[in-house]
Amino acid sequence: MNQKKEISVLGLNWQQKKIDERLAKTIQQRLEISKVLSDLLSAREVSLDEVENFLEPKIKTALPNPFELNDMDKAVAHVIDAIRARKKITIFADYDVDGATSSALLKRFFREAGVDADIYIPDRVLEGYGPNSQALLNLKKSGTDLVITLDCGTVAFKPLEDAAAVGLDIIVIDHHLGVLEKPKSIAVINPNLLDENFPHKNLCAAGVTFLFAVAINKKLREENFYAQKKEPNLLHLLDLVALGTVCDVMTLTGLNRAFVAAGLKILKQRKNLGLREICDLAGLDEEPSAYHLGFVIGPRINAGGRVGKSDLGARILSSEDEEEVKAIAQQLETFNKQRKDIEVQVLEEAVKSLESGSGGFSKNDPIIFAVSKNWHQGVIGIVASRLKDLYNKPVAVIAIDDEGKKGKASCRSISGIDFGGEILKARLQGLLLEGGGHAMAGGFSVEIEKISDLHKFFCENLAEKVVEISAQKNAEFDISLDLAQVNLALLKELAKLEPFGVGNMRPKFLLRDVIKVKANIIGKTAEHISCIFSSKSALGFNGQIQAIAFRSNKTPLGEVLLDPKNTKPINLVGTLNINAWMGMEKVQMIIEDVLN
Repeated sequence: MNQKKEISVLGLNWQQKKIDERLAKTIQQRLEISKVLSDLLSAREVSLDEVENFLEPKIKTALPNPFELNDMDKAVAHVIDAIRARKKITIFADYDVDGATSSALLKRFFREAGVDADIYIPDRVLEGYGPNSQALLNLKKSGTDLVITLDCGTVAFKPLEDAAAVGLDIIVIDHHLGVLEKPKSIAVINPNLLDENFPHKNLCAAGVTFLFAVAINKKLREENFYAQKKEPNLLHLLDLVALGTVCDVMTLTGLNRAFVAAGLKILKQRKNLGLREICDLAGLDEEPSAYHLGFVIGPRINAGGRVGKSDLGARILSSEDEEEVKAIAQQLETFNKQRKDIEVQVLEEAVKSLESGSGGFSKNDPIIFAVSKNWHQGVIGIVASRLKDLYNKPVAVIAIDDEGKKGKASCRSISGIDFGGEILKARLQGLLLEGGGHAMAGGFSVEIEKISDLHKFFCENLAEKVVEISAQKNAEFDISLDLAQVNLALLKELAKLEPFGVGNMRPKFLLRDVIKVKANIIGKTAEHISCIFSSKSALGFNGQIQAIAFRSNKTPLGEVLLDPKNTKPINLVGTLNINAWMGMEKVQMIIEDVLN
């Protein structure tokens, strides 16, 4: 295959992904699919043995034995003993989407099994991430016998030690990176512990919690717990697992792919009152996709923890009260709008500080640190993500507390840099008060006088690798197409590749030799450029395709698209989707780059 590189308007060296032509041909013939789809499967390195499960992922075949996880047997036995003894159980979870979905999932499972359980979500600003001693002691005083931590707890050594001292039992369900030492608890279930051999490492907390529920349910069934009552249908909880998986940016391969595919089918049925109300308020009337989980539903669930009340997400996802659900959904909608406004302001201030170096750190540093006393802690994670995309470097956005003594940070990384691992190293070096995370995201608390030393530590450890990755100008598209090949039938066939996300991105195409018919600036803020392209080879397609380049006005890409002198055939790189409007469906290209 020709692996010629194409230099683009954005200065990228575009190259087609490698395709095993023999494998692609075999897949095409065996499954009776198009050459385009079989080529895309080959480009994704889906083997002949895996291809049917990839195109039709099934929970039944993908679900592992949950008892393969360390401590699962101990945790399940303790929970069942607590249920039999009618002990009070409290679920303690993180305030993000993964925490909200995990806690709602477990509460719903317990409720269907006839077991009462409370949910406790710490306040993001007043308490911070994870278990804290005071909250656990208060739960003990209020009568809680067993606390199950979800999406947190792996490195909460002091709080869990304090809880044990007063006789409060703790089970930790988590997925964040751990160290060799384990916190004092009945059990720690975490696929990312250093001594854990469980093969499914890339699960979010909701995924691990689902396995926990499956294990409890199995043991209860074996003990005839459901002899006089209906057994919970755990498959109905997969909409929550799917939401947590996508919003925590897990790779959509293997078990996660099965979770999300099945969860989207459940979401389509609108069984969860909270999700139904959120979708209705957001105007989501089309078939839900992973995009809607990550960019429509997720931000609204997150808004409560970011700028409102931390427990709203867990409450709306676990509630069966229609009036409560409607009220919370309205609150989340309001908080989400506030979050957007705050986010824009903080991002502008962070960029200005980094561009000028006025905050003591620069955009030219290998690790980006943005620090201020004026920033809302609830949006620093989103801002860190935006800065990471802008500078293509790992980012920590640090909000200093009102007393000016400590900073709380949210971190985002680039592919190839394990920021969560570096945070754990910094913690062991005594540079942090607390901290943790996974490869692509994390957080920490730091004393203000140690921020410079911490930045130096990260730079010394990661600078060489960051510079190497940031300097890379290579990019890949999946396959090239003529405009004549692009139609609604093709797009509907390509939907078999969904759900799209990390590890299974939406296919990127090079559209060959198209000619610009027109280009206009659109959008309330005049950010986007809408185009129409034609091709002499596009017989039967009216010779045209709609295209849009988001946020491209006043950029090199936008200049090329708007240039009236640009009348020669060009190659477009981007993704294809179906644009539905007023009952009409048309193929649309989302332009990412242009090759002259």
